[in-house]
Amino acid sequence: MTRTLSPSAPAAVRLRGLVRRHGDVRALDGVDLDVGAGTFTAVMGPSGSGKSTLLRCAAGLDRPDAGRVEVAGTALEGLGERRLTLLRRDRIGFVFQSFNLLPTLTAAQNVALPLRLAGRRPARGEVRAALARVGLAGRERHRPAELSGGQCQRVAIARALITRPSVLFADEPTGALDSTTGAEVMDLLRALVDEEGRTLVMVTHDPLAAARADRVVFLVDGRLADELAAPTAPEVSARLAALRPAGTAGTAGVAGASGTAGVAGAAEKTGTAGVPC
Repeated sequence: MTRTLSPSAPAAVRLRGLVRRHGDVRALDGVDLDVGAGTFTAVMGPSGSGKSTLLRCAAGLDRPDAGRVEVAGTALEGLGERRLTLLRRDRIGFVFQSFNLLPTLTAAQNVALPLRLAGRRPARGEVRAALARVGLAGRERHRPAELSGGQCQRVAIARALITRPSVLFADEPTGALDSTTGAEVMDLLRALVDEEGRTLVMVTHDPLAAARADRVVFLVDGRLADELAAPTAPEVSARLAALRPAGTAGTAGVAGASGTAGVAGAAEKTGTAGVPC
């Protein structure tokens, strides 16, 4: 169940006049967006609308060509590469469609990796508790090849949360999963918001996944085109159909493609690159 948004909720993410060019194409064209702390926002739109570009810029994985990005009150554009890396490591969590787990490491080692890269030794039981939180108690010693796709995504979520980030970004987190497993992952993400007050921003093609959010924002040609509060799946589908150019095929079910080109490079920036699970 989605929650009623508080109009006075402080912004965990604030975007102002965001512009990102890919060659002659403006992937983002002056985007303004606030994401309230402790809320779940889904980002949707036709293919090529700029969804994943928006997510990567908001998470500090890519730098915009113009505009301002603030995460947890910190402006990203004034940060050098080292300080930006530290911010991503300590304040931002990112979940990829393709999991990006290191295949030679166990589930526990994958989860502990961000702490190890920061020179921190996990507290006793910290990693085990993180895996238990995502339903993987007893799977600490399993490697990715010994886990299902849904279990791999749960490991990736635990890894993203181990540093207690201010904001969790997810790019098509159910895109590589079957519908049943995808629904289980969405239950987990929803619970992180409702029970722990996490802030979640998710890109998805799936109306069922988007309907779990508090709010859906729609992008078309790099601009915010519409917004839907307390969404239902039929409302999301209808709104997408209305925004889609005439003659374009629709998207039904849990989409397998997510428009996440450059995910490997983004993973390298976060220190979690590897062969996907």
